[in-house]
Amino acid sequence: MLQQELLSRTSLETQKLDLMTEVSELKLKLVGMEKEQREQEEKQRKAESVLNVISELQEQMCRLQLDIHRQIQERLLLSRDHPEEVAAGDGVTEPQACSQDCAHWEGSSELLQELRHLKIKVEELENERNQYEWKLKATKAEVAQLQEQVALKDAEI
Repeated sequence: MLQQELLSRTSLETQKLDLMTEVSELKLKLVGMEKEQREQEEKQRKAESVLNVISELQEQMCRLQLDIHRQIQERLLLSRDHPEEVAAGDGVTEPQACSQDCAHWEGSSELLQELRHLKIKVEELENERNQYEWKLKATKAEVAQLQEQVALKDAEI
């Protein structure tokens, strides 16, 4: 009888140690998941920061394009006010510094190309942010599940 009691007690102690080991492993896993979640949140904050910068750059590009267009319109209006700039016989007015305007428009095409590039980059970053959000939700669900398991194991112990 005493021997059976000792075996039972030893069995219970073994089960207790097994449960404690499992709880420790779950707690370690939980800590790892929480760390991963913090890293994902940090990446998301960085991605949002980059998106904000890109958005600001896009706004600046738009303002520059509007300013360029306004300056060209002003030059065209100025050239119309000066009849000596009208080409002989055709009645069409041209800005006095045509080569400067052409160079200005060439730079504008570069700005448009850069704007397109930035729009693509914004879309890529938005997709990346969406992936991070999805991973974050999955991680939070897994953390909640692990917390439930830890609570159950603690209750068993």
